[in-house]
Amino acid sequence: MNDNQDRDQEQPASLPQADGPLVDVTLPDGQHLFAVVKVRRKEPDGSWWYQLEIHLPSGTEVRGQLVDEPAPVAFFAPASRCDPIQGQSYDQVPTERHGVAPAWRIEEPVYFTADVGPARIVHRGDCRAVRDVSHPATTEQARAVLEQPDAAPCRVCRPDRPLRVTA
Repeated sequence: MNDNQDRDQEQPASLPQADGPLVDVTLPDGQHLFAVVKVRRKEPDGSWWYQLEIHLPSGTEVRGQLVDEPAPVAFFAPASRCDPIQGQSYDQVPTERHGVAPAWRIEEPVYFTADVGPARIVHRGDCRAVRDVSHPATTEQARAVLEQPDAAPCRVCRPDRPLRVTA
């Protein structure tokens, strides 16, 4: 992330609520938006990219009526387009390096039948049983997910054993 003091002076008094640290992203047409940093990744060419998330309005049907609900949208941006925001802590953002497996992965399964399982599955970073969308996680994040009632450990790699032993 690069330093841009001019934009620091333009920051609003209050930032939107977010489930992670925010960055100021410059879009190709020069517009700016706040996005949550989910993962940072170093590519083989040495460049850094960020997996970011924003929430956009989305029509969702509730009891036969269309209502306006925020829906998460994930996208990637080069670090050169992302400016840090003063007061945001980026210490807990998972970091990926090409060719290096993270310690833990959080899978968010997609279910196409009425037989629905856990909302999140925790895996060891090198587990081959990951089938759906997943993201790297720190040890603290993996433990926190395992403590949630709608999450489960992978039945193949059993990350719950080392995560609970070292707690």
